[in-house]
Amino acid sequence: MKVICFVLTLFFRTNVFKSWCKISTFNNTMQTYFLKFLKIFLLLFTLFTQVLDSQGQTSLNKKADSLFTQKKNDEARNIYNEILTNNQNVNPKVYLKLANISESKGEFVKELYYLNLYFFKKPDEKVFEKMYYVANENGFSGYEKNDLNYFLFFYRQYSNYVWGGFLLLGIYIFTVLVLKKKNNQFSPFRHKIIFLIYLLILASLINLPNNYKSVIIKNEKVYLRDYPSAASQIIGTIGEGNRLNVIKTDDIWYQVLWEGKFCYLKESDIWIVK
Repeated sequence: MKVICFVLTLFFRTNVFKSWCKISTFNNTMQTYFLKFLKIFLLLFTLFTQVLDSQGQTSLNKKADSLFTQKKNDEARNIYNEILTNNQNVNPKVYLKLANISESKGEFVKELYYLNLYFFKKPDEKVFEKMYYVANENGFSGYEKNDLNYFLFFYRQYSNYVWGGFLLLGIYIFTVLVLKKKNNQFSPFRHKIIFLIYLLILASLINLPNNYKSVIIKNEKVYLRDYPSAASQIIGTIGEGNRLNVIKTDDIWYQVLWEGKFCYLKESDIWIVK
């Protein structure tokens, strides 16, 4: 043991240890600079690819729009669908043009699907009325002018103002509570509980549009099942074009409410609006 201590003492007193420390410090410095360089490179690379993707999408959009103007609907639709497949951030007007093409071909279920996609991104009263008219003409349900649909319409349209106002109110209340604590003023415990409940409500309001989903039946005859399994009992059928609100999902199964019953639909039988 004494020998080991002696060797370690000599090592720490010699220039070998000092040189090793310098090398280690130099390596750490180089590693730090390399990581910074790597972050900047990745950021620039991401921006560069986004610019290229945006230019490619713009080029395809112009080509599709030109074909759409010339009434070459099949060719235009193919390109619009290519844009939807390869891009996440799509100009919502693409949905309106696909809806127009579908209407011209008498494909009213597809028309409603594209109108729903547009409406989900950009709530618009004319589109709301158009969906109701098309559904009413073809006997599709789920598009009625009821309280739920009106609430979702107005909430999507004015959601930024709603939760923005709630957020400002929360900041004001939080500031008051902090100042009271700083000045050693008494704040009832129930006020803190109420503030916490308020924050939970605010979070739910902010996430409401993202969590809400609806589905449109795309096949002529779809079976409704009582459990999320192909072997479960069939409790009813539903036709194409009907729109349903999603309660929850279970793998490839979607739980919905139809004619007062909770039932499950298979993902392959529906179009998801989100």
